[in-house]
Amino acid sequence: MHGRRILSALVLIAVVLLVIAYGGEAGFALLGMGVAAIGLWEFTRLLSPLQSLPRVLALAAAAVLVGATYVGGVEWFAIGVVLVLLLELSWVVRCGGEIEVNLRQTMLCVMGLLYVAGPVSLAVALRAVPGGERYLLLACGIVWIGDTGAFYIGSSLGRHPLAPQVSPQKSVEGSVGGLIGSMAAAWVLARALGIPLTFFSSLLVGAVIGGAGQMGDLIESAMKRAFQVKDTGHLIPGHGGVLDRIDSLLFAIPVLYLWIRTGWI
Repeated sequence: MHGRRILSALVLIAVVLLVIAYGGEAGFALLGMGVAAIGLWEFTRLLSPLQSLPRVLALAAAAVLVGATYVGGVEWFAIGVVLVLLLELSWVVRCGGEIEVNLRQTMLCVMGLLYVAGPVSLAVALRAVPGGERYLLLACGIVWIGDTGAFYIGSSLGRHPLAPQVSPQKSVEGSVGGLIGSMAAAWVLARALGIPLTFFSSLLVGAVIGGAGQMGDLIESAMKRAFQVKDTGHLIPGHGGVLDRIDSLLFAIPVLYLWIRTGWI
């Protein structure tokens, strides 16, 4: 089981890194469209047994909005979310039946778009900025190395629970180890990728991005615990679903994007 998990991780990492580095903006956008659609399907299946129409609309909207971000920028994503909301509200009014249930499903779909497709769209927008592939590699490296550090340090040295009601296996020691790993990764990767960060700036970026990734992991763990499931899906051998693999990046990418757009990096 452990060997299959490692093999799956290596294959996924290789594919993602190759697409980021050599797939160009269009290739990365196509990857993002697929990830957003699958992730939203897992999200809606996890939280509620949706009727077919709102689910189909949500999945299509996730892919289309990520593609629209590639074509026209993040503004198109915001406009698209509003249009999806209006379309689904119109469906609620016209379909009759239990309006309260239909309205709840509509809000769930929109929430899924913001939670899953929103960060993926920002990743596509980040790939489009000058040197965007380097920033994406930096974010992935910070999160992945931080996750690895948290797992192994927590497994061997973990004594104090971090959030026992959310994830009993996570420990304070693992969290600290993950942050140290993220900070070290930021310092090494910034130099390897030619990103102009000072020593202390790279440590700060690693701590903030790594901390955001840990928060994303905890939030997805809370959702899975609330609905009593181990994984969001079974697509990736040894890892579960797509959301299980990108939950940290869903929080880390928006933080890094904001940091870059405001000129702090």
